[in-house]
Amino acid sequence: MSQPISAEETNNFAKEAMAHMARQDIAPTPDNFMVWYSYVAKKDPDICQRIDWMLQHGRIFDAEECNGLYLRCMTLAASEDGEKRDTALQSASAGVEKSVAEVMAILDEASADAERYTETLTSAGGELASAEAAGAVRKIVSNLVEETKRVADQNRKVNDRLEQSNREIAELNERITDARKEAMCDGLTGLDNRRAFDLALGRAVADSNGGASELSLLILDIDHFKKFNDTHGHLLGDQVIKLVAKCLTDCTKGHDTAARYGGEEFAIILPNTDVEGAVSVAEQICEIVASKRIRRKATGENLGGVTISIGAAQFGGSESPEELIERADTALYAAKNAGRNRVEVALGGPVLRVVANSGGA
Repeated sequence: MSQPISAEETNNFAKEAMAHMARQDIAPTPDNFMVWYSYVAKKDPDICQRIDWMLQHGRIFDAEECNGLYLRCMTLAASEDGEKRDTALQSASAGVEKSVAEVMAILDEASADAERYTETLTSAGGELASAEAAGAVRKIVSNLVEETKRVADQNRKVNDRLEQSNREIAELNERITDARKEAMCDGLTGLDNRRAFDLALGRAVADSNGGASELSLLILDIDHFKKFNDTHGHLLGDQVIKLVAKCLTDCTKGHDTAARYGGEEFAIILPNTDVEGAVSVAEQICEIVASKRIRRKATGENLGGVTISIGAAQFGGSESPEELIERADTALYAAKNAGRNRVEVALGGPVLRVVANSGGA
């Protein structure tokens, strides 16, 4: 959870954000202000990293780039839902621990009863061995019958309580499983979310064993998404995002991981795939997305289609996951700058080459 800040700090952050926007000639809209406030307040490492990189490389903060940053910034709201899911997960886990403790207490109690019954039988055996009168024997047997009934009744109660605890543990485990799935899933598209992507990429890099097995990464972005949103509204914009997500799902398989990276950006992790194979997948996705047509459900109006740009990078063996992402992201920006609706690949550093071009869009 983020720590509360004072009114003075808030004012300082606001002034600094406006100053940054003025220096970069950025329109002082609420969306842009939200982005730069997040930057100066260091609320989102992704926003800070992206803006720092753009500033260092002299990138222009045009309307499309600002919109992309805003959409990334909006994932902060989703993180609040993530905190709620984490709380639910912790609550369910605590419930399991409590139920397990109750089961252990039940078993301890049953064990104590068993020991008591054993002692009763041992004592009765000794008394029977020394008993001389029939009356004494009958009394001992009667005591054994009563004790046996008590133990049998106690065992039934223990079994009932164990069955109830088992049901509760099963329900809590289901809640934990559901919470974990929700914590790793993007609510709009059903793809892995950024958290799941980061974990998956970290595992893939580790599994590649320093480049011994091939690994590639695609970063994708919907072309002119802000214009589509402004023209047709956010609801249809969401439908476009879902459409692209479906195309990604259809084009990936096996151990591939498709994720919503943020806003209108997506990523695909391709284990055991060299850059040529990654390009083949990327070209297929570009073609499928470009072939789709979007219709307004209420009227049936044909709104045309959208295209995507893709940056591809192959893991070099010694770089970090963040460096691999940055190279793929750089290739994506090269595809945008070269006309969109195309794939470009990063060849181990800043060197780029065009590997596919379906025509500008």
